[in-house]
Amino acid sequence: MVATGFSTVPGKRSGLHAVWAGALCLSVTLGCTGLVTGTDQSPSGNGGASDPNSVTSLPRGVDPGTALIHRLNTAEYNNTVSDVLGTTLKPGTDLWASEEDQGFDNIAAVQNVDTPQFQRYYDAAVAVAADVFGNAVQKAKIVTCATADDATCVKSVIGATGLKLFRRPLLDSEVTRFQQVYTESRAQSLSHEAALQQVLTAILASAEFLFRMEFDPTPGATQKHPLSGYELASRLSYFLWQSAPDDGLMKAASDGSIAKTDVLGAAVDRMMTDAKAERFSRSFVGQWLGIDTVASHGVKTGVFPDWTPALGAAMGEEAYRFFDEFLMQDRPWSEFVSADINFVDANLAKLYGMPAPASGTQRVEFTADNRAGFLGTGAFLALSSYDYRTAPTLRGRWILLNLLCSPPGNPPPGVPKLDSDPNAPDASQENVRARLEAHRKMPPCSGCHSAMDPYGLALENFDAIGKYRSTYPNGSAIDASTSIGNATFSGLSGLNDFVSQNPLLLECVEQKLFTYGLGRAIQGTTDQPYLDQIQATWTSDKPSLRRLIKLLVLADTFRQRHG
Repeated sequence: MVATGFSTVPGKRSGLHAVWAGALCLSVTLGCTGLVTGTDQSPSGNGGASDPNSVTSLPRGVDPGTALIHRLNTAEYNNTVSDVLGTTLKPGTDLWASEEDQGFDNIAAVQNVDTPQFQRYYDAAVAVAADVFGNAVQKAKIVTCATADDATCVKSVIGATGLKLFRRPLLDSEVTRFQQVYTESRAQSLSHEAALQQVLTAILASAEFLFRMEFDPTPGATQKHPLSGYELASRLSYFLWQSAPDDGLMKAASDGSIAKTDVLGAAVDRMMTDAKAERFSRSFVGQWLGIDTVASHGVKTGVFPDWTPALGAAMGEEAYRFFDEFLMQDRPWSEFVSADINFVDANLAKLYGMPAPASGTQRVEFTADNRAGFLGTGAFLALSSYDYRTAPTLRGRWILLNLLCSPPGNPPPGVPKLDSDPNAPDASQENVRARLEAHRKMPPCSGCHSAMDPYGLALENFDAIGKYRSTYPNGSAIDASTSIGNATFSGLSGLNDFVSQNPLLLECVEQKLFTYGLGRAIQGTTDQPYLDQIQATWTSDKPSLRRLIKLLVLADTFRQRHG
């Protein structure tokens, strides 16, 4: 994918637009396969040879699959320009194109680019380059030599900058392309530094920066091969940091050591203790469990006067910290729905009926049976409710879909609504359990509701914002007993015990991490053998999240691809 002959000097923006768009169209017409035409070169790196240190306990001879060309999403773009260039700008906003699939915004198959998004990328490149060159410290990272029109000097700047932004050494043809940008800019009377600023703009507006590309040595062939060191470093870095590889990963990519199992495993350990790992937890759990929407969750404050945006934000913070307890403290994932811990500020403590912490958000342990585990958090209980009342069906569906990866079927057409008028004065007052029992007697409704409702009925002691109660607003007593299959239990503690013993709780988080880490949907026939072996290895000992992440990274599906 080579583009030449464009100009980026003021007043000649259209040239860069045309060439970049042409390169982008080329990648689209190739079907986002990672193939590159117009050159017989492939990016410098290692990884052509077989890896003698591969994990022998994982299945061999199984198709590791492939990853499509992956466009940087909004968060990845902002983090990359910040980490690599030092800019404080965050040009990526909610206006940028952001498609989701499989519950995540990093799935390559849906990361398309339209004309407005291309314009936003170009404008962002101009703004970031201007910001970098307007700051002496940031500029010094780019302009490492001050000799105007010195080809060796310009080449060194292009090579060093391109290495970090393309996440690999530049091809000779790419260096020539950006040298031409410098030359044409100087011919338009721009200064040495201004011409280098145009070079940075061109690099940032290049498809090779905006897309993570993996190159196949034999395009069109289906045999598997290891990723190059640089490709593997990028996969890992965007998985755990949502950003470009740092110097440590780039060094391991350059000398080939990242292909070794012990080096790759150590890199995972190092990265998970870095402050940038918070990006992973916020992005992964925020999207998977919907926590990023809690603060803006709609609630009828006339029905629930305790609800405020600050309370919603506190619920979101608790959910993130609850997840981090398992990610960073290596607690077994089997305890996710039963661990008796909470993270509360004064607002959330009041809702929960706990003493307020002295300041900020504090970790509280051994709270009570009626608040233990993730299913007792306000974030889950609010998100799985209507804005005016609880919804046992929604809570059950949420658990099946998100924690057990067992999506229930869609309701048949023509099913009558449970609430004929949600705005009626009594809509938030009645006994929801009694209303559901009457609804389930209708033949079209019984099948779906019998699968979902029991989970939610066990949680009816919590209202639609997660506040504990013993009666409904109309005064009728709450019955939280229920049964699923041959199991009979009652309340949150009984539900926690039931869900925590379900093997799907461990299988589901593995599936979600696999999908998020590779940025693609699971392919059952080829991916399942890997998932089964990883699951068996993971659950044979303490099933911590970091151990699962490492097993996923060390598998062939992460380290290899087919053509």
